[in-house]
Amino acid sequence: MRLQKFLAHSGVASRRKSEEIIFAKRVKVNGEIIDNPAHDVDENDIVKVDNRLVSLNEKNLYYLLNKPTGVVSTASDEKNRINVVDFIESDERLYPVGRLDMDTSGLIILTNDGDLTNKLTHPRYELPKTYLARVRGIPTPKELEELQNGVLIDGKKTKKASANIERVFKHESLVKITIEEGRNRQVRKMFDYINHPVITLKRIKIGNIDIGNLLEGSYRKLKKEELDYLKNFSNENR
Repeated sequence: MRLQKFLAHSGVASRRKSEEIIFAKRVKVNGEIIDNPAHDVDENDIVKVDNRLVSLNEKNLYYLLNKPTGVVSTASDEKNRINVVDFIESDERLYPVGRLDMDTSGLIILTNDGDLTNKLTHPRYELPKTYLARVRGIPTPKELEELQNGVLIDGKKTKKASANIERVFKHESLVKITIEEGRNRQVRKMFDYINHPVITLKRIKIGNIDIGNLLEGSYRKLKKEELDYLKNFSNENR
């Protein structure tokens, strides 16, 4: 097994992050620093990261968290801010599947399965993500059509999306929007483009996995059918 994959399966980090750890010369195999992610290892090798012994996980864990705003979507934070992992009671080393902006709440998945994380965060998989955006003003049908057909942000047009008004207030509205990309602050930038800035943003769905009635700051294990869906999705989109 390649060292990069070994670290991911050991719960150290995702494959891409494991690669960075290896390049940083933080990994030793049988006492020797290895900076090649393709280096072959097996269960008989002694692998250490930052001089801490790591081994293959016998059991993978999968959680769904309703992330509050103000929480960062990382396994650790150099500024000592609250991160998503802090909410999960587990002795295993977990990390989030993808990111959710600090000022965005809602559904995020955490796991120690580095292989699945690597697949689901790869751009080619395009797992749909659905958000509820409370925005200033009320988008017109023409403006919603712009969102649906793609708008220009950061010099590149977004892919087709779905966008529908769920509720109208006096000077604001609630819009449900589904995108298949994960560009930086994409939803907010899309609404900025049509001059309806986002007030609050919550992710309520990843693929067909729905946040349901899960309270903010609470978490649960993924159901078998949800996990099967994610694994099948990643296999079908290779």
